[in-house]
Amino acid sequence: MNSRWRIAAVVALILFAVLILGGAGLQWVNSQPWFCNSCHEMNFHYASWQSSSHGQAARCLDCHAEPGVRGFIEEKVRGAEQVVAHFSGTYPVPIRIIVRVKNDQCLRCHADARGLPDRAIEVRHDVHAAANVLCAECHSRIVHAEVGQPRVMPRDQCDSCHQAHTGFPMVGAHATLNCSQCHVDGTYKLQSPACESCHPIPAGHVAGITTGCIHCHSPLGWKPAAFDHAAFSLTGKHQGLACAGCHPGERFQGTSPLCENCHKVPTDHKAGVVSGCAECHTPEGWTPAHFDHSTFPLTGAHVTLVCTGCHTSGVFAGLSTACVNCHTPPGTHLGMSVNCTRCHTTKAFRPSTFSHPGVGEHIPGGEHSLGCSNCHPARYAQTSCTGGGCHDSNSPQGDD
Repeated sequence: MNSRWRIAAVVALILFAVLILGGAGLQWVNSQPWFCNSCHEMNFHYASWQSSSHGQAARCLDCHAEPGVRGFIEEKVRGAEQVVAHFSGTYPVPIRIIVRVKNDQCLRCHADARGLPDRAIEVRHDVHAAANVLCAECHSRIVHAEVGQPRVMPRDQCDSCHQAHTGFPMVGAHATLNCSQCHVDGTYKLQSPACESCHPIPAGHVAGITTGCIHCHSPLGWKPAAFDHAAFSLTGKHQGLACAGCHPGERFQGTSPLCENCHKVPTDHKAGVVSGCAECHTPEGWTPAHFDHSTFPLTGAHVTLVCTGCHTSGVFAGLSTACVNCHTPPGTHLGMSVNCTRCHTTKAFRPSTFSHPGVGEHIPGGEHSLGCSNCHPARYAQTSCTGGGCHDSNSPQGDD
């Protein structure tokens, strides 16, 4: 009985040793870079690692596996998934990094990186580390780079991350600056994004403009300067003018958009008209001048008149549209109402027309072919058919 237990114990120890040694051996094998390269989809990553600065200093799992028990388990699960993807052919080409390299892996070898300024762009590593920016955000191709591909993120690409963290886009001329050129005192927090906090106003700048640089300038360069004239569209003659043409006193903010603010009314201008230039003139030129007569359409004989034909006193605004404002009723008008349009049109005063509702047979050209003076020898207004010697009230037909 004792010998059988001894045999079982020996067998168990042998199996345990096999498992331990086999597991350790398998762990050693699958932690080797050449094992990773046994899958053809890893050829590029293996070759680029060999030719990089990490070829002799770090192995795959030094960067792609977190330290500790948790990292060990996660790496084994991830490895199993990759084996399944390899044999099932469900992997993408080129393969993508599923888990980003954490800063702890980098700092195991580069412990002094936090205080190390980059030789090319003087990046403050401690500032980025304090903001929890991953080393791999800027050094994503330090190991696996294609031929000619920059191993460190170029300065003009910093905006892809910078704006998200700071709200200040690193574009244009800002994209190629060293950090110290804006952060001269080493302060990075609570820096003002205003242009004037870094750029002094030059001596030859337009007077009165000391803030709001972005209204005229862009990060692409100070020149050429431009301004959005949405509040006063530059059209016609205004397009070719220099700024000083409208802003002679170098006063830009609060400038009135009224024409008379820049243009003096000439001495031979229509009397009484000193404002509202846009009602008759356009930015295309002062002449020819025109006016929208939609409130008093110019028809008939009015079409050919010059302005002074109706505006004899030089008054243009608020002029009455009544006919009697320009036309004086003649002495033979016989007490007729001043509502001239009841009988006359803008074509001419003669011939005149009048609607006789109820007595249509008496109008000129009707049954009796009477002229106006037959019924209206003295007046037109309030004329009675039975009065004035026209018709006897006892005769329904009346007399011719």
